[in-house]
Amino acid sequence: MNTTFSDDLFRRFRDLLLTRSGLYFPDHRRSDLHHCLTMVLPATGYATLEALYAAAVVDDKTLHTVIEGVTVGETCFFRNTSQFTALRDRILPDLIARREVIRSLRFWSAGCATGEEPYSLAILLHEALPDPDAWQITILATDINTAFLNRARAGVYGAWSFRETDPALRDRYFERLEGTRWRIRSDLRRQVLFARLNLVEDEYPAVMNGTTMQDVILCRNVLIYFDDDTIRAVVRRLYRALTPGGWLIVGHAEARSDFFAQFEVVNCPGTVIYRKPLHAPLFDEAIPSVPARQMVRPLSTTSADVAPLLLPALAAPSPSFVSDTPVPDNAAPDTLAVARQAADRGDLATAMRLCETMVQRQPLSAEAHLLNGQILEQQGRLDEALAAYRRAVYLDHSLYLALLAMAGILHRTGHVDEAYRAYRRLLRALATLPPHAPVPSFDNATAAELQMFIQRQMEALRR
Repeated sequence: MNTTFSDDLFRRFRDLLLTRSGLYFPDHRRSDLHHCLTMVLPATGYATLEALYAAAVVDDKTLHTVIEGVTVGETCFFRNTSQFTALRDRILPDLIARREVIRSLRFWSAGCATGEEPYSLAILLHEALPDPDAWQITILATDINTAFLNRARAGVYGAWSFRETDPALRDRYFERLEGTRWRIRSDLRRQVLFARLNLVEDEYPAVMNGTTMQDVILCRNVLIYFDDDTIRAVVRRLYRALTPGGWLIVGHAEARSDFFAQFEVVNCPGTVIYRKPLHAPLFDEAIPSVPARQMVRPLSTTSADVAPLLLPALAAPSPSFVSDTPVPDNAAPDTLAVARQAADRGDLATAMRLCETMVQRQPLSAEAHLLNGQILEQQGRLDEALAAYRRAVYLDHSLYLALLAMAGILHRTGHVDEAYRAYRRLLRALATLPPHAPVPSFDNATAAELQMFIQRQMEALRR
């Protein structure tokens, strides 16, 4: 096995990881990268690092293996006590006071590693809320490393994970297994939704993957792996993912003031936390700029853990994406599939042409009218998009995504009464589903999550 790591090979691995995952290895971390790749190599079946690089460039599975090998999952329960104290003594009292009427809270552990952080949140909430069963709590936990996510879902931990945890707390919320292993209680495990998400990709905030309207986001010891441009882009997206008055907690080494200029700075004993201003707009339509290197082909989104956006969030498609894809002459459903693929890669012109063909062939296809509306909305043609959404809802009353999109446009354009009625209609429809049931067309979003989101939209309309 040859682990030679030339200057050129280091630069190629460094650039590949930066463009495809945002992970940044500057020159002074060359030995770290070499060590990680050397440890990964035997599991891949390749004989040299050169061969591993060649495979990672063209094969997403190999690239995932490399990324998992160079990311660090070192964490523990209640890591950094001062930040959990700030959560308990400063953040939660604020949220409880502001959310007392609707009694719902949304938390996101962005970079959850093996799950200690989101489960610590679940325990803290159970301890701190005056009546936890009366609150609807959503804890989203995401990471780029699928191996970490699988361990997190299992919820089984060794003694080292409890090195900063009161043993009485561990005994109250975990069941003892053989030896020095503990499994978190099933009721707390069910509170956390784990999903794969790459913070560098522009697929959030989005309703479809549950990353909107967050009350608290913990993104600790994640930004240190990115370069400055990537950090700024990620922080802008996290800002948009927060509800007005929402809180962002980052690692101590990441608290550079120039990255968080939009936030209010709140000093707590032993830590600094950031707050999105209460007067910030409920809807932030600004699209964060995406560094040019992120325009390369992203990691495959075929994993069941990934909830891709229906349309890219870029302001406009790059000319390099425009293709001359012919309109297929085969069955109509295939035409719609090709149209979706064109929309997903940013080629809205081709997507629109294919969608119009589908509507002509199958004028009663609600899905075709829905996609047509999404493309029109992406182009800023809101009146036409609204008409397309109305047709989709008329043809299929259970097409919740079309109804939500219709309500959103009415909301944004100031049609308050109509928007309110559309939201209320969607709430009634969602009430027929079990709370934890996934909603069709929304991937990982559950009925309860969408209900909370819609209730907040209705609350904003009432205000």
